[in-house]
Amino acid sequence: MALADDGTPDAVLVVAAILGDLTAFEALVLRYRAGAIRIAQMIVHPDDAEDVAQEALLLAFKALPSLEEPARFPAWLHAITRRCAYRFSDRARARQKGRLALDAMILEQIPALNSPAPADRQDEDLLRALDLIPCEYALPLRLHFLDEMPLKRIAGFLGASPTTVKWRIHRGKQLLRQKIAGIRRMESWKGKRKSES
Repeated sequence: MALADDGTPDAVLVVAAILGDLTAFEALVLRYRAGAIRIAQMIVHPDDAEDVAQEALLLAFKALPSLEEPARFPAWLHAITRRCAYRFSDRARARQKGRLALDAMILEQIPALNSPAPADRQDEDLLRALDLIPCEYALPLRLHFLDEMPLKRIAGFLGASPTTVKWRIHRGKQLLRQKIAGIRRMESWKGKRKSES
């Protein structure tokens, strides 16, 4: 059963969770899980981001009593998630070294594995453009518009002021528009060149 977000301050939920209230920690998970996944996606393969976020949330739960400032929970979770993602990435890299030759052979034999899945062109352009803008703008945009996280929570999660987050979203939208326009101009130009040849 999903909990409704009643607006209880993070610090109150953290203290309640430390005292054994699992529903308080569940409320924190519901608030910040999407953010943890976004941070993980920046470091590890998107398919592994859920696992990293889950590991980070479990570590955070176990370490809650060590959190000196309960109001800083979002920024603390952000740091834990980044460390988990880097650790996961290092382990994955070590495992991957042994599989590269086999993977290359399979990809050669099955061309369909190399082609991307069809997607809505507008969504594809948006996601490509998000990948092209600096992370400091892309992450707040993803958290706010794709994950519907409120500005105040994004600020806590990123360890920035709400004003800074608003500015990054505003500037990010400007950069996003420029990148999407550039992508579309490039595709239009490529289309013209193909038709000319």
